[in-house]
Amino acid sequence: MIYTNLKDTLQNKNIAKKVQECIEYTNKNLEELKKLDGGAYDIELGIKMHVNTYETGTAEDKIMETHLKNLDVQIMLCGEEYVAFNTSNNMKVEKTEEEKDLVIYSGNVLFNVLLKEGDILILYPNDVHMPGLKVKESKKIKKLVFKVPLKEL
Repeated sequence: MIYTNLKDTLQNKNIAKKVQECIEYTNKNLEELKKLDGGAYDIELGIKMHVNTYETGTAEDKIMETHLKNLDVQIMLCGEEYVAFNTSNNMKVEKTEEEKDLVIYSGNVLFNVLLKEGDILILYPNDVHMPGLKVKESKKIKKLVFKVPLKEL
Protein backbone atom coordinates (compact mmCIF):
# COMPACT_ATOMS: atom_id res chain seq x y z
CA MET A 1 0.00 0.00 0.00
CA ILE A 2 1.13 3.51 -0.79
CA TYR A 3 -0.62 6.54 0.69
CA THR A 4 -0.05 9.90 -0.98
CA ASN A 5 -1.87 13.03 -2.15
CA LEU A 6 -2.44 14.72 -5.51
CA LYS A 7 -0.18 17.57 -4.36
CA ASP A 8 2.73 15.38 -3.21
CA THR A 9 4.85 15.79 -6.34
CA LEU A 10 8.09 14.42 -4.86
CA GLN A 11 6.60 11.10 -3.77
CA ASN A 12 4.42 10.80 -6.85
CA LYS A 13 7.46 11.11 -9.16
CA ASN A 14 8.95 8.00 -7.56
CA ILE A 15 6.15 5.50 -8.11
CA ALA A 16 5.35 3.27 -11.10
CA LYS A 17 4.99 5.21 -14.36
CA LYS A 18 1.43 4.01 -15.06
CA VAL A 19 0.36 5.11 -11.56
CA GLN A 20 2.03 8.50 -12.13
CA GLU A 21 -0.02 8.81 -15.32
CA CYS A 22 -3.26 8.22 -13.35
CA ILE A 23 -2.30 10.94 -10.88
CA GLU A 24 -1.30 13.38 -13.65
CA TYR A 25 -4.53 12.63 -15.54
CA THR A 26 -6.55 13.40 -12.40
CA ASN A 27 -4.67 16.64 -11.68
CA LYS A 28 -5.08 17.80 -15.28
CA ASN A 29 -8.83 16.99 -15.44
CA LEU A 30 -9.85 17.42 -11.80
CA GLU A 31 -12.82 19.76 -12.23
CA GLU A 32 -14.27 17.73 -15.14
CA LEU A 33 -13.80 14.46 -13.24
CA LYS A 34 -15.74 15.82 -10.26
CA LYS A 35 -18.73 16.36 -12.57
CA LEU A 36 -18.80 12.83 -14.04
CA ASP A 37 -21.61 10.46 -13.22
CA GLY A 38 -20.80 7.20 -11.49
CA GLY A 39 -19.71 4.32 -13.73
CA ALA A 40 -16.80 2.81 -15.65
CA TYR A 41 -14.90 4.79 -18.26
CA ASP A 42 -12.22 3.79 -20.76
CA ILE A 43 -9.72 6.64 -20.69
CA GLU A 44 -6.83 7.70 -22.91
CA LEU A 45 -4.32 5.93 -20.68
CA GLY A 46 -5.63 2.61 -21.96
CA ILE A 47 -7.03 1.54 -18.59
CA LYS A 48 -10.41 1.48 -16.84
CA MET A 49 -11.38 4.31 -14.55
CA HIS A 50 -14.34 3.86 -12.24
CA VAL A 51 -16.19 6.83 -10.76
CA ASN A 52 -17.64 5.57 -7.49
CA THR A 53 -20.33 7.56 -5.73
CA TYR A 54 -21.86 6.06 -2.60
CA GLU A 55 -22.85 6.54 1.02
CA THR A 56 -20.26 5.51 3.57
CA GLY A 57 -21.42 2.99 6.13
CA THR A 58 -20.37 0.39 8.67
CA ALA A 59 -18.20 -2.69 8.27
CA GLU A 60 -21.25 -4.96 8.54
CA ASP A 61 -22.32 -3.76 5.07
CA LYS A 62 -18.90 -4.12 3.41
CA ILE A 63 -16.40 -6.78 2.35
CA MET A 64 -12.64 -7.17 2.73
CA GLU A 65 -11.27 -7.57 -0.79
CA THR A 66 -8.24 -7.56 -3.01
CA HIS A 67 -7.47 -7.98 -6.71
CA LEU A 68 -5.08 -10.35 -8.47
CA LYS A 69 -4.69 -8.81 -11.93
CA ASN A 70 -5.02 -5.07 -11.26
CA LEU A 71 -3.57 -2.49 -8.96
CA ASP A 72 -6.16 -0.13 -7.44
CA VAL A 73 -5.32 3.56 -7.56
CA GLN A 74 -8.04 5.16 -5.44
CA ILE A 75 -8.29 8.96 -5.49
CA MET A 76 -10.82 10.74 -3.28
CA LEU A 77 -12.57 13.55 -5.15
CA CYS A 78 -15.21 14.64 -2.63
CA GLY A 79 -15.90 13.65 0.96
CA GLU A 80 -14.01 11.39 3.31
CA GLU A 81 -14.00 7.74 4.30
CA TYR A 82 -12.02 5.17 6.21
CA VAL A 83 -10.53 2.26 4.29
CA ALA A 84 -9.91 -0.76 6.53
CA PHE A 85 -6.64 -2.56 5.80
CA ASN A 86 -4.76 -5.79 6.43
CA THR A 87 -2.44 -8.02 4.39
CA SER A 88 -3.50 -11.23 2.71
CA ASN A 89 -1.02 -13.15 4.91
CA ASN A 90 -3.23 -12.36 7.93
CA MET A 91 -6.56 -13.15 6.30
CA LYS A 92 -8.57 -16.18 5.18
CA VAL A 93 -9.75 -16.39 1.55
CA GLU A 94 -13.51 -16.89 1.46
CA LYS A 95 -14.21 -16.59 -2.26
CA THR A 96 -12.36 -15.91 -5.51
CA GLU A 97 -14.14 -14.52 -8.58
CA GLU A 98 -11.48 -14.49 -11.30
CA GLU A 99 -13.74 -12.96 -13.97
CA LYS A 100 -14.34 -9.97 -11.66
CA ASP A 101 -10.70 -9.87 -10.46
CA LEU A 102 -12.02 -10.12 -6.91
CA VAL A 103 -10.91 -12.07 -3.86
CA ILE A 104 -13.04 -11.81 -0.72
CA TYR A 105 -11.45 -12.35 2.69
CA SER A 106 -12.44 -12.76 6.32
CA GLY A 107 -10.33 -11.74 9.28
CA ASN A 108 -9.52 -8.78 11.45
CA VAL A 109 -8.81 -5.23 10.42
CA LEU A 110 -5.21 -4.23 11.11
CA PHE A 111 -5.83 -0.46 10.83
CA ASN A 112 -7.96 2.17 9.06
CA VAL A 113 -6.66 4.74 6.59
CA LEU A 114 -8.49 8.07 6.40
CA LEU A 115 -9.01 9.29 2.83
CA LYS A 116 -9.92 12.95 2.39
CA GLU A 117 -10.27 15.04 -0.76
CA GLY A 118 -7.09 14.74 -2.86
CA ASP A 119 -5.75 11.69 -1.00
CA ILE A 120 -4.55 8.66 -2.96
CA LEU A 121 -4.38 5.04 -1.89
CA ILE A 122 -2.47 2.60 -4.11
CA LEU A 123 -3.35 -1.00 -3.33
CA TYR A 124 -1.38 -4.07 -4.44
CA PRO A 125 -2.66 -7.69 -4.66
CA ASN A 126 -1.67 -8.48 -1.06
CA ASP A 127 -3.35 -5.31 0.29
CA VAL A 128 -6.71 -6.47 1.60
CA HIS A 129 -9.00 -3.47 1.91
CA MET A 130 -12.55 -2.50 2.83
CA PRO A 131 -13.47 0.93 1.46
CA GLY A 132 -16.54 2.98 2.24
CA LEU A 133 -16.43 3.13 6.03
CA LYS A 134 -18.01 6.19 7.63
CA VAL A 135 -15.81 8.62 9.54
CA LYS A 136 -18.32 10.10 12.02
CA GLU A 137 -21.60 9.64 10.21
CA SER A 138 -22.64 8.27 6.83
CA LYS A 139 -21.94 10.74 4.04
CA LYS A 140 -21.89 10.63 0.27
CA ILE A 141 -18.46 10.46 -1.33
CA LYS A 142 -17.07 10.50 -4.87
CA LYS A 143 -13.89 8.62 -5.63
CA LEU A 144 -11.93 7.55 -8.69
CA VAL A 145 -10.60 4.01 -8.88
CA PHE A 146 -8.12 3.35 -11.67
CA LYS A 147 -7.61 -0.34 -12.49
CA VAL A 148 -3.97 -0.60 -13.56
CA PRO A 149 -3.04 -4.03 -14.96
CA LEU A 150 -0.09 -5.46 -13.06
CA LYS A 151 1.53 -6.50 -16.33
CA GLU A 152 1.86 -2.79 -17.24
CA LEU A 153 3.86 -1.82 -14.16
